[in-house]
Amino acid sequence: MFRKNRVYRHSIDGVTNYRQGRPHRRMKKYLIPIIVLGLVAAGIFIRYEIIAPARAAARDLEAINGITVGKMTEAELLGRSAFQTVVRYCAEADCIYHTERTNNFLKLLHLAPLTFFGTAVWVRNGMVVQVDVFVNREGLTPISLRQARALPDGCVSNPCVKPFVLPNKKLAKVQILFTDESEFRNRMPEALQTACLSRMHSCSTNDELMPLARGLNVDAPAALK
Repeated sequence: MFRKNRVYRHSIDGVTNYRQGRPHRRMKKYLIPIIVLGLVAAGIFIRYEIIAPARAAARDLEAINGITVGKMTEAELLGRSAFQTVVRYCAEADCIYHTERTNNFLKLLHLAPLTFFGTAVWVRNGMVVQVDVFVNREGLTPISLRQARALPDGCVSNPCVKPFVLPNKKLAKVQILFTDESEFRNRMPEALQTACLSRMHSCSTNDELMPLARGLNVDAPAALK
């Protein structure tokens, strides 16, 4: 009788353990695919957050390519699809169409210094009067391109490099000015190295950040006197 009870008890314990183990095996079966899918989704999200600013900046430069200051109307500007959704600020007769792109995700992870790319198209009384391209990387002098109706006094070339120096002799920024007669207005897609926004450690010089400025020596002290 005792032997029969032992066999019976072992049988019951075996069935109980089997039934208790089944949910764990079933949970493990579904948990692994969920973890894999989560990792894939996280990878896609991270990749998007890294490359999205560079792609957006490239589209911004394409949008302003070929604009002619003093000749293009606001209606013609809005004929470009990008300007139908871009941020627009107006004050009376003046409007500005403005974009900003930054590598915030890489900066947040401490994988790159903060880098900023921007564009601005200025409109007055229905006519495009100025186009700007900006770039600023943490640790470097801000630099910009500007297409204007006319070059300021002191500019003897087109384009013209103009440094802005504070009273304490510190260089605040460097501006490259040009008119519609310069081929620069048709080379906006190559103005900035948009890949710098998606690159670990970003780019280390203004020549890298703004390839269109190569040859103008914006990083050289002689160009900043």
